[in-house]
Amino acid sequence: MGNPGGVRPRDDAHSAHAQDTAQQQADLEQRGRLINELRQELEDTNRGLIALHTELENARLAEARLAAIVASNDDAMLSLDADGRVQTWNPGAERLFGHTEQHMAGQPVDTLMPDAARAAFRTAVEQIRADRRAESYECRWRRADGTEVDVAVTVSAMRDASGTLIGYCATARDITHRLVAQAELAAARADREVMAERDRIARDLHDMVIQRVFGAGLALQSTAARLPGPGADRIHGVIGELDATIRELRTTIFDLHQPTQKAASLRAQVLEETSAAHDRLGFAPAVEFTGPVDAAIPDATAAHLLAVLREALSNAVRHAHASAVTVHVQAGSDLLLEVTDDGRGLDPAVTRRSGLTNLRRRAEKLGGTFDITGPPAGGTRLRWRIPLTNTDTAPTP
Repeated sequence: MGNPGGVRPRDDAHSAHAQDTAQQQADLEQRGRLINELRQELEDTNRGLIALHTELENARLAEARLAAIVASNDDAMLSLDADGRVQTWNPGAERLFGHTEQHMAGQPVDTLMPDAARAAFRTAVEQIRADRRAESYECRWRRADGTEVDVAVTVSAMRDASGTLIGYCATARDITHRLVAQAELAAARADREVMAERDRIARDLHDMVIQRVFGAGLALQSTAARLPGPGADRIHGVIGELDATIRELRTTIFDLHQPTQKAASLRAQVLEETSAAHDRLGFAPAVEFTGPVDAAIPDATAAHLLAVLREALSNAVRHAHASAVTVHVQAGSDLLLEVTDDGRGLDPAVTRRSGLTNLRRRAEKLGGTFDITGPPAGGTRLRWRIPLTNTDTAPTP
């Protein structure tokens, strides 16, 4: 039987094979393109992962650096939630305030604050809530042991990505040393001003007061030369007192020109005053102390006591003609200064005693009493007594 189309079977098979081969080639090319695309996507993904890993590593390092800064900072750094409760508490806060992070976590931050500090903190929070920057302020916060420490406080806002306020960051810096330095500087300036004023007073005493007292003495000497008998003796006695006054003024002027020194203990100052009277009396006064003299007496009160003691010893030098003087300082619920001599006692003919009036005024100013009596054995006993409460604000003589 013949081939009606004239196509040979071998040619058909060859054509079909060629078509299969072409299709396979096309499939291979398609697969190649897909593989290349997948490879490119994998490479792009790998580069993205590397970039993301680098970014995460940088963020981790930045977070670690920030954590190291917070951990190593000497300042107290704490984060608070929107209600003011402590969330984080760095080692600086533990060193400054004495509380551990475990103890403070979840606690209201105002437990660290006295009333005045709470008001300042509330003001800072209100400024932040009103979208204003809170200014730093200085106050005192309370430690775990109940003591207070001077701190400079800065409060700032913590907000999320949308800008919503989620809490606060508070930093407290110990400023004790700075305040001490400022106080020392102020004290140095005050010392310079005091020395300038002391120099002015010394000049005035020398140029005016001493000259006037000296002139009065000369005038009295001239008058005494023209008076006979007891009247001249009385005037010479007054002249002697004026000479003693001039010597005391010169001593005061010398002391005013000396730089101020750190205050010695009251016992030491009392002993110094009695020692200074040795040459004028001709003997050393006996001194007795009873009670916590140095601890119980405020500085302002001690200054009054020393002024009274100087006046009492001066009176003993001028008027008593004593051979023994006893000074007794007693501190208890009251402060008692007692000066006793074995001299000739009070002269009833002398009615003007301005020095004793000053001693009484000092006692009354401090809510105390003053009296001077003649003991049965003779001589004079001066008692100056004041209460040792509410005397801290007494004016310095």
